[in-house]
Amino acid sequence: MTVENLKALESLNEFRLTEAEEEKALAVFRFMEGEAAALQSVNTEGTEVMVHCMPMTNIFREDVREQAFTRDELLEGAPEHSGDSWIVPRLVK
Repeated sequence: MTVENLKALESLNEFRLTEAEEEKALAVFRFMEGEAAALQSVNTEGTEVMVHCMPMTNIFREDVREQAFTRDELLEGAPEHSGDSWIVPRLVK
C-alpha cells in the first residue's frame, strides 16, 4: 500500500485522514502485506483444501415423495366436507 493508493481510497470513500492516521493505516497495511507474504512462503503442496474447520456431513434424508395420508384420512379432520373437498367459511364477499 502506498500513500497514493491510500489517497485514492480516501477519495473513493469520501473521507479524509490526518497525517498521523495515514501513517497508522500504512503501518497496518504493511504489517498485513508481511503476514500475507509469510503465508505465501509456506509449502502447501499435498495439503487438502479446507472449507470448514470441522468435518461437515449431510444429515438430511433423501427427498423422497410419499403419500403420508389418504384423502379419506384428511377429510376426517375437516369440520365439514362435501365429496372429496373441505368446506371452509367464506372470508371475502
